[in-house]
Amino acid sequence: MTLSDCVSKAIETNYGLKITQNEQEISKYNVNYSVFLPKLSLDGTSNSKFSKEGSIRHYSGDWDIFANFSWRLFDGASMFFTYKKSKELLEISELNTLMEVEQLIANVTSAYYNVWVQTKLVEAAENIVQISIERYTAALAKHGIGSLSGLEMRQSKIDLNADSSMLMQQQQLLTNAYIQLNTLMNNDLLQTNYVNDTLVLLPMLNREEINQNAVKNNTTLLIAQKGIKLSELDVKNRLSAFFPTLDFNTIYPFASSNNTFSAWNFTSLAIGFTVRVPLFNRMENYRQIQTAKLARTNAELSYKELELKILSSLAELYNIYQNNLLLLEFENQNIEIAKESLEAAIDKYRIGSLSGLEFREFQRSYIEVVKRLMNSSYQVKVSETGLLLMSGNLK
Repeated sequence: MTLSDCVSKAIETNYGLKITQNEQEISKYNVNYSVFLPKLSLDGTSNSKFSKEGSIRHYSGDWDIFANFSWRLFDGASMFFTYKKSKELLEISELNTLMEVEQLIANVTSAYYNVWVQTKLVEAAENIVQISIERYTAALAKHGIGSLSGLEMRQSKIDLNADSSMLMQQQQLLTNAYIQLNTLMNNDLLQTNYVNDTLVLLPMLNREEINQNAVKNNTTLLIAQKGIKLSELDVKNRLSAFFPTLDFNTIYPFASSNNTFSAWNFTSLAIGFTVRVPLFNRMENYRQIQTAKLARTNAELSYKELELKILSSLAELYNIYQNNLLLLEFENQNIEIAKESLEAAIDKYRIGSLSGLEFREFQRSYIEVVKRLMNSSYQVKVSETGLLLMSGNLK
């Protein structure tokens, strides 16, 4: 599976993303025209009497039924602000879904290349074990003919066991890395050996472009902007409380005749308008407006604070990214030197011009260089992904 395959499967099956998508669907249902629509209800009351004369039972009853129709025609534009608020909340839920997708892509990318790194370290550990086996076999043969001391033979066995232990630990880390990746994809947790890839880095990212894109496209900042819009709508909605409301009402009453439900007595239709003009509400409207204005100011300040924090985090992450690129360049040079040195050490050890202790140092040097190279490669990719995520370009 390629990285794209893993990302696609995670987007299709990840539980956290499904929950966020369902919350977005809920927000879609909340965007409707119900605030503009009338209400219709049917109300009924019954007055029933039971009596008995001898063995004969009598029942009498009246049913009063009313059809009520009401429609708010004007409420200071509050209904329009309520509708706009539901649309803004829907856009926020869509941004939350986008943010969940972006974070999921970043997590899958990190887990995918962690598997790649651990795979390369297993291969390096297997190579070291193979070399140690050859060394121990040679030492055992030389000890058998008396050309090598028992001390060197035993030390080569100890080193072989240590390398074998290191290989087992590295295989365990690889298995755990696969478990983490499988969890993100809702995959079989024990499935392994499906990542066979190379780590490809993008051309060096430009600091200025990253900052500009973050201000325009960072999903967290976009959500904060929507928060400012919501607070502005809340202020306007509070102002609508000073305007009168106008309702259109109709009542259509009809009643049943006595003792039967088949004959109805219809009465006249009542139509009317209700106007309510707010005059004084114990200063409650004024208090709510001032509170809403302060909430709007806080939303604007929170956005500025969030923008500063994101730009600060970007500056730190970009410095890490630059340093990791330099370290990666150094380690790429070191790995070639370490390979050549180890090959030369193997040849010298075979002909007996290099002691086991000296040869062991070459082995250790090689494996340390491999670890640093893999770690540098991984850190560059992680910081690169983080920069793309924060700048809103990880789509």
